[in-house]
Amino acid sequence: MPFSEVPRIELSQDGTVTFFVNVGGFRVGTPVEISGYATQTNGAIATFQDVQLMPSGDPVEGVILLVSGVPVIGSAFTADEPITVVARAADVWITTLDLDTGGKALPQEIEAAKARSGQVNIRAAWRSDEKNYHSVYSATPSSEESRPATSLLRHGTWWDRVKSEPLNEVMGGRFTRLFPNLPSASFKQRDLEELARVMIAPEEPEQERRDDPEENQGIPAAYTYLGQFIDHDLTFDPISHLRETLTPAQLQALVDFRTPRFDLDNLYGRGPDDQPYMYKKDGIRMLLGEPMSGDPFDPGAVQLPRGPSGRALIGDPRNDENRIVAQLHAIFLRFHNRVVRKLREKNKHVSFRDVRDQVRWHYQWILVNDFLPTILDKQTYKSVFPDPFRYVTKIPRLRENDLELMPVEFSVAAYRFGHSMIRPQYRLNAAIERPIFSDDTADLGGFRPIPAAWAIDWQLFIKLGPDAGPAPQLSYKIDTSLVHPLGNLPRRIAKDPSSLALRNLERGATFQLPSGQQLARALGMKPLADKKLLIGKAIVQSPMPPSITDVASGFAGNAPLWAYILSEAQVMSWKNASGPVSDKTPIRLGPVGGRLVAEVFASLLRGDRTSYLYAKPTFKPIPDFTRDGTFGLAQLINVVLDRAP
Repeated sequence: MPFSEVPRIELSQDGTVTFFVNVGGFRVGTPVEISGYATQTNGAIATFQDVQLMPSGDPVEGVILLVSGVPVIGSAFTADEPITVVARAADVWITTLDLDTGGKALPQEIEAAKARSGQVNIRAAWRSDEKNYHSVYSATPSSEESRPATSLLRHGTWWDRVKSEPLNEVMGGRFTRLFPNLPSASFKQRDLEELARVMIAPEEPEQERRDDPEENQGIPAAYTYLGQFIDHDLTFDPISHLRETLTPAQLQALVDFRTPRFDLDNLYGRGPDDQPYMYKKDGIRMLLGEPMSGDPFDPGAVQLPRGPSGRALIGDPRNDENRIVAQLHAIFLRFHNRVVRKLREKNKHVSFRDVRDQVRWHYQWILVNDFLPTILDKQTYKSVFPDPFRYVTKIPRLRENDLELMPVEFSVAAYRFGHSMIRPQYRLNAAIERPIFSDDTADLGGFRPIPAAWAIDWQLFIKLGPDAGPAPQLSYKIDTSLVHPLGNLPRRIAKDPSSLALRNLERGATFQLPSGQQLARALGMKPLADKKLLIGKAIVQSPMPPSITDVASGFAGNAPLWAYILSEAQVMSWKNASGPVSDKTPIRLGPVGGRLVAEVFASLLRGDRTSYLYAKPTFKPIPDFTRDGTFGLAQLINVVLDRAP
């Protein structure tokens, strides 16, 4: 959604005004009309209008454009009064018209319009020779096909804008490799397309079965969206475009400013000094949105805070991309405010930094002691995290140095396991159950206010305590099956291709990732046999799903890393099951996928000198926030809901 705001106005010595207009949501090179007016109570008014080309920069945070030399009408602006400003930014279509000498017939639609107007006596006329009027700054006519489905950044859609660029330019300043010496796997396009087709599950009935064999016992649905929240925290980089222009020395100087970290900058943005509209007047508590209803156990449920346009006023707009992660973000906003209240019990003058540190450390504690044990096989987890304060990394790249950039093996393959955990629909509360996508607006798609009655009853997403409510919805299994709606994403989200499975497979090939078998060997593990790499739902059935080489022979000993990691989760979870394998056997990441995820998490926390590992005195969760010494996502939610942890 395009936006504009004026963070600064300057009055020149000659009495004219310069407006600093923050503009975002437009493609680079688009002609943007900036207009509006500023007033003071003494009657002074300055109206401005200008057209400028949208420069390169961050399309989410915006770019500052200057409108200078604006005259003031009426009284002069004075330095002792505030100024009220109204600003608007809109893309415009600029056309150059030549004098019409009458030598060419008018287009039929123009003739029809002239007839309706009754205009006959004219002195002169100008016309464009193009049937499709176009911007003088654009080489191609506009069409609906050439425009992005949305001007907001959804999860993963930046790839659509950069996938045609040279790989070294896409990698530069964004990514690194854990295994730079491994050869890249290559695939035929038709094989990737067939694999993606088989990975998409058939459409399910609207009313879900009570006993759904695809549900993953032991992983409640809340962890799917906690995983997405974590991903946005890691990948939110407001200076990503700047990185691409830096020398290695300049890049190194920025390491402390913005490396991938678990620092909740998707929650805090640039802080209360730079983004005060995200905070309450005290500059310490977070701004909350409108009240919500639908959950009788949470009378304090709120929306995300939103501006007049409906745009969420949050650190990372991607946390508004669906209505579940948006409400999880609101939970973290409220947790921050709850920490403020708790710390003020001992110190009425607690600082924003003190509160932020405590919130970050509690969040990081959840990652290590709740999220990772939930999604990883036990052996892998304990080998990397023998205790919460000591991490063991075996990947050579991570033994030598901790991470400064995001490794592609993690971001393009391993951490995409969460796509298989998504359910086709979710029950938000006792009255509301909605699909993730639909042809109308009654779905869980985001970037818009949530209906007030759609407050999430978190008991339906995670077990909040021994006596808390009904059994929560479970995530779907970590396997090589994605629910049917992910095979044909709505155009507003993605296109070309619209299959999430194919998007992931193509991205892995473009980033020249090694095969799953190659990476397993690099980790000192014996690769899984092709016949064991099953493609489909991880359910006990006869006949069994096809193997990866049944899908295409080109995958023999050469499985795409993402598909290998998903299939490995099923194979190893069944192999290591403590009892007979059944549809209730939990599926967690196996040794290859699990080690990639665990060691990247460990390296990022260890390399962050502001993480809880380095807190003095030694960090422990606030005792009143714990249950029997345990603090995880359920306890955080209970604290927000003013329930016993």
